[in-house]
Amino acid sequence: MRYNVNCSKCGRTFVAETEKYGTMKYRCPYCSNVLTCKFDAPEPFRTRARSVIPLADATPVVAKRHEKLPNVKPSLISTPSKEKLAEMRQRLAEASQQMLNVSIQAGETLKSATVSTSEFVTKSSSRLQRFQEKYEDGDLWIFFGFSLLFILLVFVGLVLCAEIVKLIAEGHSWMFKNYIELKNMML
Repeated sequence: MRYNVNCSKCGRTFVAETEKYGTMKYRCPYCSNVLTCKFDAPEPFRTRARSVIPLADATPVVAKRHEKLPNVKPSLISTPSKEKLAEMRQRLAEASQQMLNVSIQAGETLKSATVSTSEFVTKSSSRLQRFQEKYEDGDLWIFFGFSLLFILLVFVGLVLCAEIVKLIAEGHSWMFKNYIELKNMML
């Protein structure tokens, strides 16, 4: 909640914010005087209902009209010449043509990548289908083969990561050792 606090030294009013009730200290932002303020909990707000007016007997509420805001007429500082406008249109047309050419090239590249990917998938899937047709339990062999390949790749990746960490640790210790030796030589 926000409270207005009057400084006892300079007499100015400032805003104090708090979510707690009780005694709190604030510093006046104008004269730096420390004030002890007591914030009491608000009393419960209760009202008594007046007589109820039936809806049919109620008078309509008339909305207040706001004052009209002044109209402002925009004006250009300087109007461009016909030559300048033609030049700007020409630049815009050239830029849009360049963007069109770039988008066409990107579309062709994407199309060729899609075609080559679909050819690869078709060839590999046809080989897998032939293998499945040739052997009765071909699905199990394919699943087993890819599972074994995945496990081997995980092990190879872990070994490579361990070697990289080992090299980094050795390099760090070598650099630290040389740093200490250089530091001791300088003393």
